[in-house]
Amino acid sequence: MAAVIMMVGLIGLIEAVAVASSTMDRARRETVATQIIGHEIEKLYFSSWTTIAALPTASTAITIDSQFDQARLALGDDKSGTALVRFSLARTVTSPDPVTNIREVNFTVTWIVTTSRLSGGSRVTFTYTRANSAWYGKYGLPLSYTQS
Repeated sequence: MAAVIMMVGLIGLIEAVAVASSTMDRARRETVATQIIGHEIEKLYFSSWTTIAALPTASTAITIDSQFDQARLALGDDKSGTALVRFSLARTVTSPDPVTNIREVNFTVTWIVTTSRLSGGSRVTFTYTRANSAWYGKYGLPLSYTQS
């Protein structure tokens, strides 16, 4: 009887470690995705209004900055079709308001996690996204709001 109780306890501990490990993996990926978006927002803050006004309004795929390569490799993104995790970045821009000259820029990081589990002979994948947006004004955001 004691052996059964010990086995149940050990199985519970193993399951707890597995759940904690997968939760930490997901948290790491979300952190990297948030950092990628923050980096893109900051890059545009330092851009001129001419650059921001020239951005296309259609959804555009953006190359993720190379400074994130080490973090992405650590999470399993080897930039090939066999990666365990594949990150991608997209940007969508609202058309400018001619009165206030304000644009909203939306960034979305999507990552696909390929697991070792099989379903119907192929590996199971999960898709996650993280999105954020920022506002940019021709004369600075506060001044643009007061003009409207």
